[in-house]
Amino acid sequence: MAKRVERLRATYCRTGRVRHFLAAYDLETGMLLGRFYSRKTWIEFLRFLRWLRRRYPQSETLHIVMDNYSPHLKEEVWAWVRANNVKFYLTPSNASWLNRIECQFTGLKKFALDNSDYRSHKEQEQAIRRYLAWRNGRRAIAAEPWRSSLRKNTTSTRRVAA
Repeated sequence: MAKRVERLRATYCRTGRVRHFLAAYDLETGMLLGRFYSRKTWIEFLRFLRWLRRRYPQSETLHIVMDNYSPHLKEEVWAWVRANNVKFYLTPSNASWLNRIECQFTGLKKFALDNSDYRSHKEQEQAIRRYLAWRNGRRAIAAEPWRSSLRKNTTSTRRVAA
């Protein structure tokens, strides 16, 4: 009997717009943190920075490495940075590899997005959140493999193709 090839549906007709994942990588703890937004303007970026700032004591200086994307350069953002004990370090154009967060997205893409067929942004966001919880070590057994964690925490079997 011939094996049937599992195919993913075409996604060229997207009516739900796009979602943006703003993330931070804590070099001290190794945690990958992030939030989802429907837009990626300086307003959402500032909202993300405020969320990130609340996670750490105000007495600690936050050192944030990032690219030269225009919302990062907005004067309102820099004014908030100066007032909230945050320091920005901008990577040169075409040098994203200098930012240590970039390699963290490879794992996220491989485990939460590759070979996926999410029907909504909500499903996709849940998959990314599950990956972050697993990656950041919030699981019963620290050495629990991703596939085992996914099987236990998934309500639908169509989220990830094996």
